[in-house]
Amino acid sequence: MPTTRRDLLNAMAKLGGAGAVYETLTAWNFLKPPPAMAQSFELPKDSGNGQTVAILGAGVSGLCAAYELDKAGYKCTVLEPTRRAGGRCWTIRRGDRFQEMPSDAEPNPPVQECTFDDGLYLNAGPGRIPHHHVRVLKYCRDFGVALEPYIFASRANLIHSKDGKTWPLRRPLYDLQGRIAELLDHCKSSDLELPASKEELESLHDMLVQFGGLSGNGTYSNAQARAGYVKGQGPGVAFKGVPETALQLNEILNSEVWNNWLFRDAIIYWQTSLMQPTGGMDMFVRGFLRQPLRGQLGTLEGLIRYGAEAKTILVGNNGVTVTYKDLSNGNVYPLTADYCISTIPMPIFKDMTVTGVEDSFMRAAAVLPVTPSGKVGWQAENRFWEKNYDIYGGISWTNADIDQIWYPSDGYLQQKGALTGAYMSGVKATNFNPLPVQTRLNRARTQGAQLHPEFNDAAIVDHGLAIAWERMQFERFAWANSGAGAAFDTAVQVLARPQPTVGTKRFFVAGDQITYWSGWMEGAIQAAWHATCAISSNACPKLP
Repeated sequence: MPTTRRDLLNAMAKLGGAGAVYETLTAWNFLKPPPAMAQSFELPKDSGNGQTVAILGAGVSGLCAAYELDKAGYKCTVLEPTRRAGGRCWTIRRGDRFQEMPSDAEPNPPVQECTFDDGLYLNAGPGRIPHHHVRVLKYCRDFGVALEPYIFASRANLIHSKDGKTWPLRRPLYDLQGRIAELLDHCKSSDLELPASKEELESLHDMLVQFGGLSGNGTYSNAQARAGYVKGQGPGVAFKGVPETALQLNEILNSEVWNNWLFRDAIIYWQTSLMQPTGGMDMFVRGFLRQPLRGQLGTLEGLIRYGAEAKTILVGNNGVTVTYKDLSNGNVYPLTADYCISTIPMPIFKDMTVTGVEDSFMRAAAVLPVTPSGKVGWQAENRFWEKNYDIYGGISWTNADIDQIWYPSDGYLQQKGALTGAYMSGVKATNFNPLPVQTRLNRARTQGAQLHPEFNDAAIVDHGLAIAWERMQFERFAWANSGAGAAFDTAVQVLARPQPTVGTKRFFVAGDQITYWSGWMEGAIQAAWHATCAISSNACPKLP
C-alpha cells in the first residue's frame, strides 16, 4: 500500500513532534491561522436589585464574582479564612510568614519567614499568563495591571537527563530536529512511491532543509550552529567559530530528554507569548481589590471578612445560611444570604457539613481528582545564570525531584535575583512535599547544583523557602486534575450544576477546580462568570 501524506504527517509527529507537522502543513498550505480571540462580560444592569450573595473564599474566582455582582447591584459579603486575598495566587515577599500543616515526616513544621531583599519575590502559585487567556487579560486591561514578557523557553536553558548529562536546551532540540529532518528527507525518495506530486516532494525537501538545518544533499551536521558553538566567533579567520559536534540520534533518544522537557513550549498554554504582571502575580489580585464599589463608599476589599472560616452551609428554599468561625476570637457567627458561591477547595469542602444539596453533589466533591504541587524559592546574591550561562529567563529541566528551575524574567543585569529552585507536581510532589522544610531545601540545593554548581555556595544562593500546596491549611491541593479523564469529567459535570437542581438555584461552586483550565487564573474567572450568570438568570448557561 502506498504511503499517503497523512501517513507521512503521522510519522513526522512521532519523530519530530508538533513542530515538524506544523512546518509541513504550512509548506503544503493546509494550515490557516485562527482569528484572534476576544472576550467581554457584563451581567444585566441592576439585575441584583439589592439581593445578597455570600462568597466563600477571596481567591481570584471569589474576587471576580464579587466584582461582577457588585456592578450588577448585588450586595456581597466575602468570607476569607486567611489574612490575605488571592488564594493560590500568592506572591511571597520580605516579611511574609506562613506555616504548613504537619506531615508524618514533619509533625511540627516551622513558621517560615521570607527574608528576601525588598523588591524580590517568589510567585508561589501562578507565574505566567498565556496570550490566549483572554479573560485574565481583559481584567488586566480594565484595571491597568502592567504586564511584561514572561520568558518560558530560552535556548540557553539547561536540561539534565536521566543519564547524568547536562546540555543547553538548544543542543538536543536542534540536533534532534536536524536528525529527524535527515530521516524524513530520505523517506521522501521515489522508492516509497508516495502518491504526492513532484512539486509537493520538492517543497517538502525545501522545508526539511530549513526545518532541520540540512545541507543541500539532505545531511545534518550542525553546520549552521543552531546547537551552539564550542568556540565562538570573532575577528579574523582564526576566530571563524567552531560549531558544537552534532549529537547522534541514539544519544538524544537514550537520554530521554525528549520525553518530558524538550517540546514543552509546543503545548498551547506554554506557547509564546506569555506575560506576567510587573512586580509580581499578586498585582492582578490587587487590581480587583482596589476597584470602587458601585452602591457604597469603599473598594472591593471592603467586602472581605478576613480570618472567617466557613464551617457549615445550609441551602434552603429562601436562601443560604453559612456559619463561620472568626479565627481571631474563636466565635461562630451566621451569615444568611439569598445566594452563595463557594470557591472552597474540594479537599476541604468534601468534609464540611453541607445541607440542602444532592447526595451526588457531595459524592462528586469527595472524588474530584486533585494534584499536589510544591515550590522552593531562593535569593541569589549574584545573577550567576546570566553571567556564567548566558541564561536570561526561562526554565531549566531535570529528571531529579526538583523538576524545574525558573529564572526571573525581569531585573536583567541587576546584582541580585530570586530563583524558583524547584517546581514539581504529581508523583514528584507526593514524594518531596511531606519532607521537613530543611530537608527539602537541602535536596533542592544539591539537585540544583547538578545544573549550576553555584547552588552549593550558601554565600551565593540562600534565604530558602519551601511551600507544599497540599499542606497549606486552606488549600490542600494545587489544582484539580483535569487530565484524569472520566473521573474528572463526571465529577465536574455534577459540581458545575447549581443547587438545588429543582426550584430556585441558591448554591453555586466556582474556582478553577470545576473547569478544564484548572490550575490557571483563566479557569477561576471562567467559573466566576459561570456562577454569576447562573445567579443573574437563575439558569445555568453554557460557559461564555
